Amino acid sequence: MADERILARCAAGRDGEFVLSPAEGFWSDCPCVEVDPSVSAYEIFDDFVYSSVGDVTSKWMKDADTGTATLGSAATYGLGGIMVMDTTAAKNKYVGLKVMDADAKNGGFKITKSSGKKLWFAAKVKLTSLADEILYVGLIDGATTKCAADDTGAENLADGVYFRTLTATPTKLDYCVANTAGGETATSDVATLVASTWTTIGFKFDGANTIQAWLNGVALHDVHMADETDFPTAVALTPYLYIHSGNGTRAYMYVDWVKCVQMR
Repeated sequence: MADERILARCAAGRDGEFVLSPAEGFWSDCPCVEVDPSVSAYEIFDDFVYSSVGDVTSKWMKDADTGTATLGSAATYGLGGIMVMDTTAAKNKYVGLKVMDADAKNGGFKITKSSGKKLWFAAKVKLTSLADEILYVGLIDGATTKCAADDTGAENLADGVYFRTLTATPTKLDYCVANTAGGETATSDVATLVASTWTTIGFKFDGANTIQAWLNGVALHDVHMADETDFPTAVALTPYLYIHSGNGTRAYMYVDWVKCVQMR
């Protein structure tokens, strides 16, 4: 009931506590930003207009094998903020960013069947090449330091809900879930990536059982269920951005923004 009241007030307009959500699309049913966020929801959002990458004292913790993550210059990439993730070398080098201060399972988001805790995750990303790059973007266990296995891109993590590519199919985006007990369940080829083209990927949890994939603001038919064998039920997860060089091509990923919202 509280959820419905919040959304109704948002739809009605500004009332001193809420601002309007979009009328339609991915964020249309997402709780609005509030003066007092303890009422309904909490979020992680980064538009990368400044850099906060490091360990312990920074927003984003970096795990890398030679890779770098730096703020792109406005002169080169335009205004608005871009995070440039670069493996700096070929052959199984990587760089990952996660909202953490340590390698531990203490992320701020959980997806639990029938909890009523709806969740929205999305990120806008671009790869300049699609040779053998391995991408992982989503909510992943914060103890993970290297998301992908060398050479193939197969999952190398304990728990998560995420999109990824494999070296064998670098243009094909897979929508996956994984947990420590069961392993991974992958829905293959939910979308085709295009080099040097911005793509917004995301998923929404309905608070009951369904986690639906979205692409560029359009709902896909591809879903995972919170009661699947390989679903990371009630595991603390964190936003994760990861690029891996695969078999031999230096890899770059550009991130315009990332946002995750969950009902309290």
